[in-house]
Amino acid sequence: MSTSKLGSLKTQLRRLRSARDRVRMGLVLTSAVFWIAGTLLAWFLLDFGFHLSPMHRGLMMLVSVPVLAYGLSQAATALRGWGASLIDTAISVEHTHGIDGDLVAAIQFEQGQSIGSTELQAAVVDYVAELKDEIDIFEGFDSKQLPTRLIAVGVIVALFAAACVVAPRHVSAFFQRLTLANVDYPTKTLISAITVNGQEVDLSDPTTPIPVGYGSGLELTIACQGVLPETCRVTLQDEKGESTSATLEPKDDETGEYIYAIPRLIQPIQYQVFAGDAVSPVLNIEIITLPALKVELAATPPDYAKNIQLASNASSTHMAVLAGSDVSLKVIADRALNAPELTLLRGAEQSVSQLIPLSEAEHTWQIDNQQASLSNIQETVTYQLNAVDTFGLSPASPIRGTIRVVPDRIPSASLQTIHHIVLASAAPVIRYRASDDFGLANLSFQLKIHRGQTAPRVIEVPLKSFPANAPPQTSLEGDFALDLSPWTLEVGDRVEVTLLATDFRDNAQEMPGQSDPINLEIGDESTVLAAIAEADKQSEQMLSELIQQQLGLGETQ
Repeated sequence: MSTSKLGSLKTQLRRLRSARDRVRMGLVLTSAVFWIAGTLLAWFLLDFGFHLSPMHRGLMMLVSVPVLAYGLSQAATALRGWGASLIDTAISVEHTHGIDGDLVAAIQFEQGQSIGSTELQAAVVDYVAELKDEIDIFEGFDSKQLPTRLIAVGVIVALFAAACVVAPRHVSAFFQRLTLANVDYPTKTLISAITVNGQEVDLSDPTTPIPVGYGSGLELTIACQGVLPETCRVTLQDEKGESTSATLEPKDDETGEYIYAIPRLIQPIQYQVFAGDAVSPVLNIEIITLPALKVELAATPPDYAKNIQLASNASSTHMAVLAGSDVSLKVIADRALNAPELTLLRGAEQSVSQLIPLSEAEHTWQIDNQQASLSNIQETVTYQLNAVDTFGLSPASPIRGTIRVVPDRIPSASLQTIHHIVLASAAPVIRYRASDDFGLANLSFQLKIHRGQTAPRVIEVPLKSFPANAPPQTSLEGDFALDLSPWTLEVGDRVEVTLLATDFRDNAQEMPGQSDPINLEIGDESTVLAAIAEADKQSEQMLSELIQQQLGLGETQ
């Protein structure tokens, strides 16, 4: 059987089948574009018009997903008949032209599907071959709606491209908001930054609160860009649900900053900023206690006063120490802090240093031992501690204190003697007394021998000496027979005797304590005897007066 009789007919049927498949696919794709574009447009209008929150956006998309799924399923019905066989295509042509199965039968006979006699098959094929020029295979095929749909899709794509060019930030914000991101649509006025007491708020994460110390002031700074409004408004709501609002004037016409201040804040609040057509998300401020610091001072006295318990560990910010002491300062906090800053003021000299953490104790800092900033204190030191915790909060006021130096007074000394006129070889008895607040080191007599108009001779006579490692002697008294014979004195000489006392200070030799001098006159035997007699007479008179006072003699009624 020759195949050339129906070759052109089969070719036309195949072309019809391909054309129908293209139209079906075009209808499905354009319908899908219409449904998706319509859904996105509806989402945009609802979201932009009502400023939906992430939760509301999620509900909106969740509700519209079944509608979108229904529309896409309806669009997919256009694919019915996709990939039809040549026989199916021929059957549809027969229905269109009212042919009673001859076309399908001829194709089947030509494909070798034998039904009936050979003569009948040949007759049907010949009949259809003669009829092919009279049949319009594409009759009833309508593809006019596809170009219209493609034009509509082109318009949609053009509008979307125009939106991306004209308002790219709006388009970007819309698709980000579809992911439930906390992104706002661009506005003429842009709230570029909000700071709370100098700490910038993360506007992309409004759920994270900014901490403010209990009882501290609140300063809210709103920075705007773009079209700056004449005023902006801030609304506040406390934890009880009570709300208030305030209108803010610009700080400066050029900076675009608006400031809202509260002198004292004691409860957490929520706030929202309205600037022109820009609206911030609802932001939070939480209240936390201010950091508390405790200062511990400890003093190590100098060696000469190591047995004197003047200064010990203290939790107060003030301390009194002995001159030359070494002071250690420790700071204990109730939470994690950045390294506290210590400012020391000694007279007109000021130094600033940072404390170092103490490894064996948590939240504890101390002075760096290598700095020796509080070693060998010789004058009163005032200090100030500044600290900031991890939230950026500081104590209500800087910690201030004083390390006062207790002066080490110079020793005191005194001398007494009964006889002031003595022989050149005498050894008059001198009563001495010396005392010091922390301990005596040396006692000695200083003799100044005056003879005529010549300069006096100065002689030092050691009396007592105490080693530094011995128990401190804070007071000492006694009698000392001062032997004058070694100094070759003559009648008429005058010996000025002074008691010198030094303590254990490093500079004690520069500032010794000394008594008032007593004078010994060198005389001959007669002069000395007369002086003794005069002294005895004065003693007898004083004794008589004392007896009379005791007996009450000479009293009048």
